[in-house]
Amino acid sequence: MKINYFTFILFFIFLNTSFAQTDEFTLVGSTNDGEEYYVLIQKTSDYATEIWVKKIEPIKTIKNKSGKLIKVGGGYNLTYTTIKCGDFTYDLGESITYYKNGNVKNNLDIDTYDIKVVPGSIMSAVFKYVCE
Repeated sequence: MKINYFTFILFFIFLNTSFAQTDEFTLVGSTNDGEEYYVLIQKTSDYATEIWVKKIEPIKTIKNKSGKLIKVGGGYNLTYTTIKCGDFTYDLGESITYYKNGNVKNNLDIDTYDIKVVPGSIMSAVFKYVCE
């Protein structure tokens, strides 16, 4: 009976790794304080490109109120964004924030439209990656 369970478990491990979707985010920029921004293109049309922007927060060591050194940060955020290359604008949709352990911290529907891309910003780097 143990051989059957072992074979069964191996079969499901094989299925999980064989058919797992590989989401490959591409690094497009970082900030001076160590935040990294990645992009995953979901869908492209003649008018717009739908993407996920992933912001990874670095783990920082700080002193708490009692003077003890603690580590904070390390989570990440995913924001669904629609880039309109011809208009040099973007829309924001859903935003999901995760703790460093991968659990969801919060989930927001932003629904903000026609935001102008600010030159020299992280969004400018995202825009350049998607539109060029």
